[in-house]
Order: sequence, then C-alpha cells, then structure tokens
Amino acid sequence: MMKAFYFLFFSFLLFEVHAQMDVSQISGVVTQNGYPVSSASITVKGSAEGIYTNEKGVYRISAKPGDVLVFQHLSLQTVEVLLEDVTKTLNIAMKPVEVQLEEVVVKKNIRKKAIEREIEFDTNMDLIRTNLGILDTRKSGLSIHMINGEDLNKGAPSFLEAMRGKFIGNITYQGTIFDEEHTSVFLRTTTSLSKGQKAAIYDVDGVIMYSPPLFLTIQEIDRIAVIRGIGASGRYGRRGHGGVIVINTKRGKYKNPKLTQSFKDSLKRSRKRAAEAFATSDWKAETPVQLKDLYQCKTELEALRFFEKKRDHFYHAPYDAIEVGNYFINEWKNKEKANEIWNSVKKRNSDNAVLLKALAYSYEKNGELTAAMQVYQAVASMRPLYAQSYRDLAKINAELGRNKKALNLYAKQVLNRAGALQSGIDSIINIESHNLLVRTKIMEVSTEVIDVEQLLGYSPIRIVLEWNNGEAEFELQGMNPPSYYSWKHTYESDPERIMDEKTRGYSSKQFYLNQELGGKWRFNLKYLGNKSFEPTYLKTTVYFDYGKPSQRKETKVFRLQKENINRHLMTIDLDAKAVSS
Repeated sequence: MMKAFYFLFFSFLLFEVHAQMDVSQISGVVTQNGYPVSSASITVKGSAEGIYTNEKGVYRISAKPGDVLVFQHLSLQTVEVLLEDVTKTLNIAMKPVEVQLEEVVVKKNIRKKAIEREIEFDTNMDLIRTNLGILDTRKSGLSIHMINGEDLNKGAPSFLEAMRGKFIGNITYQGTIFDEEHTSVFLRTTTSLSKGQKAAIYDVDGVIMYSPPLFLTIQEIDRIAVIRGIGASGRYGRRGHGGVIVINTKRGKYKNPKLTQSFKDSLKRSRKRAAEAFATSDWKAETPVQLKDLYQCKTELEALRFFEKKRDHFYHAPYDAIEVGNYFINEWKNKEKANEIWNSVKKRNSDNAVLLKALAYSYEKNGELTAAMQVYQAVASMRPLYAQSYRDLAKINAELGRNKKALNLYAKQVLNRAGALQSGIDSIINIESHNLLVRTKIMEVSTEVIDVEQLLGYSPIRIVLEWNNGEAEFELQGMNPPSYYSWKHTYESDPERIMDEKTRGYSSKQFYLNQELGGKWRFNLKYLGNKSFEPTYLKTTVYFDYGKPSQRKETKVFRLQKENINRHLMTIDLDAKAVSS
C-alpha cells in the first residue's frame, strides 16, 4: 500500500517544455489620474538601457516573458510588472509618492477646555470619547493603548478578532465571537493580580455595556482604546476592575442614549442602509453593442442569420464569440452551434493561453467537461511551469472520474500536505487533493489526510475564485450583516501575493463560510482592470457540504470589462444551500 502511495503521489506527469523566451514588443500608455505621463522611464530590471514615454504617455519596449519592467517617474511611485507569456499590452496607472512630513508638536501648558477637545476630536487620534467625557490618552496618566480603526483587519469576523495582535498584552474571550450575550473578554496582564480577573466592560461612544457590542461592524469603528489596571477602576469604579474597552464609532456623537433593543434595531437599519450604499449596476451595461443586437433577436432563426451577417466581427473579437456560444446554448439550447463557434475560437487563438482559459470556463459552466479538459491541456502545454496548469487539469480530470490521473497531477505541485490553511495555490491543491482521497477512497486514508471540517471547527461552504488574466485587479465585498468582508486583489494592497502569483503561475483564491451560522451572504465585485483592453473572465465555484458524500457545487462565470463599477456577483443562502444572481 505504501508503495502504491508513493507511486501515486510522486509519479509526475511530464510536459514537454516549450519555454517561450522569444523577445516581443510590449506597448501601452502610462497615466496618472487619467492624464498621460510623459518622460516616464521604462527599463527591464537588471538592465541599464531603457526608453521614455512620449508626450501622450505612450511607450514601446522589447522584452521577454520572465522579465520585470520597471516604470519610474519623479514624484510618482515606482511600478514593477513581471511579464507573462501573453503580455503584449501594459497600460500603467501611476500614483503620487506619499511624502511623510516631520511631525511638529506645539506644547501648551494650559489644560484644554472640553469644547476645545470636542473641536479637535476628529483630527486628533490621541483623544477618546468616554462615558465621562473626552480623554486625552497622552496626558491621562492611565495605562491606555490606542489603535486607529483604519488599522483594524477588515477581513476579521468581529472587532474582537480584528484587535488581536494590535495591543500590548493578551486579549482572550470565553464563548463565541458571534454571540454577545454569552461572550466574556479578559484583558490578561502579566502580574499575579490576573488570577480571578473580571471580564472587561465596554464604553461605546459613552454608553456603558457589559457584553461585547458584536453588532458593530469593523467598518463603523473610528478608534479603540484599551484601559487596563488600576486606572480603569479609578475612572469607572468597581465595574472597571476587569479593564475597559473604549470604542468610538464613526457616527458616534451620541448623547448617552440607552442601549435598548430599539437602539440596536436602529443600528441594524443603519447597517442595512450602508449595505445598500454598495450600489451595484446591471450586468447588461457590460454588453458590447454587437452582442446587444444579437440578444434582441426574437427567434433562433433570426439569431442565426444575424450571426452569419456579423461572423467576421465575432471571429476577430474572440471574447465576443465566446459569449455568442453561451447565448446559443442558454437561449436556444443549440449546443451544436455553440461548439462550432467555440471550436473556431480555439483554432484561431491556439497560442493565447489567457483567451483559452476563458473558453475553458465556458465549457465547464455548460457541462462540456471533455472539451474543457482538452483546452486545459492546450494551456498546460504552453504553460508547463505554471502551478495553475496542473491544478486545472487535476480538477477537470477528477470531475471526469479520472481520479488516479487527477492525483498524479496534484502530486506534481503538492509542497506541504499538512498546510491546509497556507495561502496561495498550495492551499487549494492541498485541500482538493485530500478531499479527493477521502471521497473516492482510492487508498487507505492515513492520519495525514486533512479533515477540512475538523481543521476549521465548523461545516464549511467553500468558495473558489479563478480568473483567466493574471494582471486582473479587483475588490471583492461580502456582506451578511453584522459581518462584512473585503478582499483586494491589487498590486498596491498586496504586492507580495501578486508577485507570488506571477512567480508560481496561478490566478485563484479560496474562501470558507461557516454553514452553521445561516443567513445570506451577498457578494459584490469592483473590477479595476487588467492593464489591457481585453476583458477578464472570472469563474466562481461554490461547494456545499464540502468533503462529505453529499458534496455538490454551483459554478458561475462573469465577464469583467468596465472598471470601477460595483457589480453584484451572487448571493449565497447558507440555510437553503443555494446560489442566486
């Protein structure tokens, strides 16, 4: 059995490596706030030679896949881009350098009046509004640790988790971070006095609370202060023996309202309005003119005639041709016509890995798994060093029931079989390969195989995002009040991840939702571009009962083109285990 194990996991599929090292011309426009940047220098990293943009911000430079282009200009932030095999157009938006001015402190011996502190409150992060008035943490003489709300982890499920690691000393809690009535927080110290310590209380915009205000979202919090030790008791009396967590919200100039149910309901209504502020536009606004005319056809015959009339346009606009195929399948159930169009797209663009991945997504969405596998094989032959190539082939083989081949492909990229929660492509490959082992029972399962539910501590709903263009940037927003989540896939927000994606060769991300919490999660997405004029295709796969015999999935594919516009991706109903648009 062990021999079979090692054979299965370390018999690597050999791809013929065709390293595309040919020098090609990279061109584009460099802008700043929408205006062209002239005289910006563009060099290949490690080379002394380079070129400059013209007065219109346009440039053209010779480079090859694997090179790093460096864009520089006085007073603008330097941008570095690692070139991929299909990179031909790079439109770069540069940003100003943030100059940190030296802080000047003007000392004043006269104690400020309350009105002065009130006026200064919004701009002075050393001030905190408490039940007993505004407190200057620098001059209070108390043991106070402050944090700006902007520095809190916006992806954390509650403010308690967002606070972890932000303050000196340990912060622990008993209970669950989602149940305020049965949760107690302890501000542990390093002295012997910590034995038998009482739970902390909360001062929310001057309102004293004895349970953590978990109804607050992290986005609402302006600043937090933790008061420990004797100072807390001195200011708050016996109720402050366990310490005080002071929270000031962004809306929070309350005049000591009673924290009644109606007050909580008002906060919920406020959060609902905030969620509605994520105004999402109709996807129909993304539709190109030629496709709009096609979609308006009243009969299948009229649609076929329109396509024949515009055939040349669609074959010279392959992304539009992909949508034409989707149209004939979804509107008229005409798979034969769709496959005819898609086969032509595949033949005409056989050297474009990015386009072929978009085509593979459409095949998958429409249940054409064998055709999708053939496209993924073509992409892998062009990108044999990309981790995503192996993962995509492994996944599609598993869906076709070719489990041993799938495990061979996963084995090519498995780095750490126990690292289920590590980031990047490794986490996806580890979870999927181990899930396949458990569900198919190909071999005797060892204790090293990952039990996802046991590892996470809850029954998970797994979400996998994949995008065809490695240069794509976007912001994902998830809302299930009072919980909010935001993930930015941009070079500016997470340069280390972007570099890892390009170095390892992958464009995917997985998330987990706690199925046991119930409710509905609404996901929106703001597309920020891909440095070219082509659209980006985003595939979302939602797995219910992940890792169980009842596991099932729902797949959706989105075409992203217009930038800086919020779109509603999907809503996941955790109770009904369903996905809706």
